[in-house]
Amino acid sequence: MDAPTYLIKSRSGEVLIQGTAEQVAGWVKEQRVSDKDQFQRQGWLLYEMDDAWSVIESFPELYGPSGWVRLKVLRRRNYLILGAAFLVALIGLILISASQLMPAYDASRRIAVSKASEDAANVRSLEAKSAQVKAEQVAKAAAEAAGLDREKTKSAEVRLEVEISKTRDAQSQVTKLEKRLDEIKKTMPIAVRWRESLINSNQVLVVSSSSVRPVKLLVSIYDANGVQTTEQYPLNLEPVGANGSTKESGLGESVKHYFKKGESAEFTDVDATKDFRYNPRKYVSP
Repeated sequence: MDAPTYLIKSRSGEVLIQGTAEQVAGWVKEQRVSDKDQFQRQGWLLYEMDDAWSVIESFPELYGPSGWVRLKVLRRRNYLILGAAFLVALIGLILISASQLMPAYDASRRIAVSKASEDAANVRSLEAKSAQVKAEQVAKAAAEAAGLDREKTKSAEVRLEVEISKTRDAQSQVTKLEKRLDEIKKTMPIAVRWRESLINSNQVLVVSSSSVRPVKLLVSIYDANGVQTTEQYPLNLEPVGANGSTKESGLGESVKHYFKKGESAEFTDVDATKDFRYNPRKYVSP
C-alpha cells in the first residue's frame, strides 16, 4: 500500500500543496503551513468520513492525538469552568443575601456606638469645663499670691538695700578705725626736741621714749640737701620713766653727731622681737 498523500487547502478553498506525512511535518516545523490550515488525506481509509477536510490536529500521524480526543478534553475543561462559575455565582448569592440581612444589625450597632461616643464626648466636655474652671481659680489665686509676693519682695528689697547701705557705712567706719589704729600702733613712741650745744653753735638732738618697753632704733644722718650720709648710729631707749629713757647726741653719746642747720635725723625701728615695726620718722634740725 502506497503512503498516503495529504492535500492542503487554503481558506479560499483552493488546494495549495500536497505531500507525504514526512513532508507535511517538515512544512509545519518550517511554518510553511499552520495548524489553522485545512488538510485531507488520500491513500488510506479515512478515520472519520470520506473526503473529510480537517485541521492538522485530526491527523495523529502529523500532530499527536486526534481532534475528537482533544475536543473531549476541551469539553471537560468547559464543564469544569462552568461548574466553577456556578460555584462563584452561588457564593455571590450567599454574600448578597448576607449583605441584605446585615444592614439592620449594623445600623443598630452603629446607633449604639454613636450614642456611646456622644455620651463619652459629653462626659469629656464636662470634665474639660470643670478642669478649666479649676485652672482659672488656681490661676487667679496664683496671681493674687504673686501680687502679694511682689509687694513683699519689693518691701524686703528696700529694707535689704537700707541694711546693705548701713553695713557698707559701718564697714567703711571700721576700715577707717582699723587704719587709724594701725597708724597709732605703728607710730614710733618717741619725743624729739632740739637744744643748742654748749661747746659749739650746732644743735643737740634730745630723744625721749614714751613706750613701756625698750625701743631699739637706728639713727641715719642726712645733710642739708636731704642726701643720706654714711653716718648711722644705734640708739636703745629704756622704758618711759626708767634711767636711759632719754638720750642726747654729741661726743660720748650713742649718736656722736652735732647737727648743723638743715641736717636731719631719721629713726628706723630695728627691733625684730615684735610682730610689727614702727613707721620711720625724720626730724630736721632748726
